[in-house]
Amino acid sequence: MNRKFTFKDSEKERIVNLINNLNFDAFGIKDSSLQEKMRSQLLLLVQKISEKRSNVGFAVLFFFFTWNLQRFKHYFSRKTEFSLIDYFENVGNELGKLKKQFEFFGSKNLLSDDIYEEKVMETYRKVNEILKVAGTGNNEPVGTIKILHVFSPSYFPLLDNPIAEQMGLKKRGISVDARLYVKWMWKLKNWLENYKDVTKELESKYRSSILKLIDEGFYIMCSVNLHVRVSRLGVKLS
Repeated sequence: MNRKFTFKDSEKERIVNLINNLNFDAFGIKDSSLQEKMRSQLLLLVQKISEKRSNVGFAVLFFFFTWNLQRFKHYFSRKTEFSLIDYFENVGNELGKLKKQFEFFGSKNLLSDDIYEEKVMETYRKVNEILKVAGTGNNEPVGTIKILHVFSPSYFPLLDNPIAEQMGLKKRGISVDARLYVKWMWKLKNWLENYKDVTKELESKYRSSILKLIDEGFYIMCSVNLHVRVSRLGVKLS
């Protein structure tokens, strides 16, 4: 995590174009002044990113921002002086201190490796604390899980509140914590054991980890009838 990431001019142009065409309305952000504030800061980030290529926060910023856009809406609304540059610089500096943990999990695979419960919970809690301090002082379970997945996409499964509720992992109003996340890892691992023969084929076909493919499937089902569809999958959570 001490190495520098690359950022080509062609990528820069593509990202600028995406930012300029980002439809904030689709994410429930209707305030035009807030839209402009967020867009201008994103464009400023693009200009600054080449100066921060050794900071891991800037390496993951566009993934993390789009995956967690509702939280950033909250930050901008709650903190009048909120700065994306300061946020990702601070988060990146702190994540850099977890280099050994991320290296340990980096090559792990949920299907073929053990679940190191204590190490997972320790890393989860440290990442959550980093995001909590950088944000508004609240726990950041969804953001924490997304960060873990970015650094080890074949080991750390994604999870958000609607899926956790429909899967019976938690009740509405209860936050996902480290122990509940470990429980999700075990349940998902045990379920995927039944489909080892097709997992590699799917990953090869779609060029993505099975954990990301599952998350995309759950996301699609969220827009239809998650409870009914998930109940038919046969994932035993009791």
